[in-house]
Amino acid sequence: MADNEFTITFWGVRGSLPIPGSQTIIYGGNTSCVQIQIAQRLFIMDAGTGIHRLGQELLKQGQSISADIFITHTHWDHIQGFPFFAPAFIKGNQFRLYGQSKVNLNFAELMSGQMMYEHFPVSLEQMGSDIEMHELQSGMEIDLGDDIKVTCLQSNHPGGCLCYRLDHAGRSCCYMSDTEHYPELDQSIIDFVAGADLVIYDANFTDDEYYGRLTGYPPRIGWGHSTWQEGIKLVKAGGAKKLILFHHSNFHTDDDMARIEQEAREQYSDLLAAREGMVISI
Repeated sequence: MADNEFTITFWGVRGSLPIPGSQTIIYGGNTSCVQIQIAQRLFIMDAGTGIHRLGQELLKQGQSISADIFITHTHWDHIQGFPFFAPAFIKGNQFRLYGQSKVNLNFAELMSGQMMYEHFPVSLEQMGSDIEMHELQSGMEIDLGDDIKVTCLQSNHPGGCLCYRLDHAGRSCCYMSDTEHYPELDQSIIDFVAGADLVIYDANFTDDEYYGRLTGYPPRIGWGHSTWQEGIKLVKAGGAKKLILFHHSNFHTDDDMARIEQEAREQYSDLLAAREGMVISI
């Protein structure tokens, strides 16, 4: 593994719930999970159903696994794969999980909650690996060693959610799942993405869907998600580079996504819609 490697691999790109089937083969149907590999260091953004396949691939390495896992928030589509993340059951593996408290529960309690016996036969405490829980707050900057820094920023999403920016050796990646834009671009968000090499952005809706311009469909204002049009505005305002559309809606088929991707690229050429299995190096 190269010392200067900085790669991003997409294992789950959907929002809300998994959508398997013949109409989501190309872009994928698993919920949010993105692998970021920086030299020897492994980072995992969210633990939706996509983390299951990532876990199977990691097991093929035949060695102990250590990773930092950053959870944006604990809505099901961002944590529902963690109970099926096989490396977390193996003694000797080490995982550091990061996330936010919500209401009257701390982050560790939130992650344990979906694995209570009423919901799952194995508790988080019974997983065999060494799991550390770390509480985060918006605005925190974390030095993870090896010249790697993570910055957190609160997004506009019901119940709260964190965006993450990873910086290393002059390169950077922003992971911004589950964020709703404001009527005007927010300066704190612009500053967050400023100069980033890659911005992974919540483009769950199109502008027409968001504003309810399509006959028979309600507006989605206040639902906590954004559009590809707003993603383009943001990267341009922040002087960022490549934009990746992410958190695809559960009602967007492969045909829909291909049409959205083509239309978006006509407005901003350095853009792709995330696909499961897609790998990008920066």
